[in-house]
Amino acid sequence: MVYQLLKDATVEEMKAAGLAPHYAEHKNALYPTDANGVPFTVAYFATTGDPLADIMEDMAAEQKARAVYENLIDLTNDPDVIGPLLWLRQREIVHYNAFEDLFKYYDNMLNKKR
Repeated sequence: MVYQLLKDATVEEMKAAGLAPHYAEHKNALYPTDANGVPFTVAYFATTGDPLADIMEDMAAEQKARAVYENLIDLTNDPDVIGPLLWLRQREIVHYNAFEDLFKYYDNMLNKKR
């Protein structure tokens, strides 16, 4: 989606959108960053080795992603952008539900051992 929005953007459009710094370093290419321009890194991934804690963190990540998609939807009125965002939002809900089921399964298994 980001590629589609940027691929034909002119330098003037990039500047008007506040993307001059992005253009200076990456032209119209994708470069994964957060909304503040902080590059993506796996340093934020955390695991404890405790299945319940790790699954709960996965569930939180799905909820955070869902919230971001909702915020992005609020920022546009373009149906060609909203459509995929709605699909991605729903995907996060499905993932959350799957993690929740897995959490309940492991919680039940671990409680039987105690």
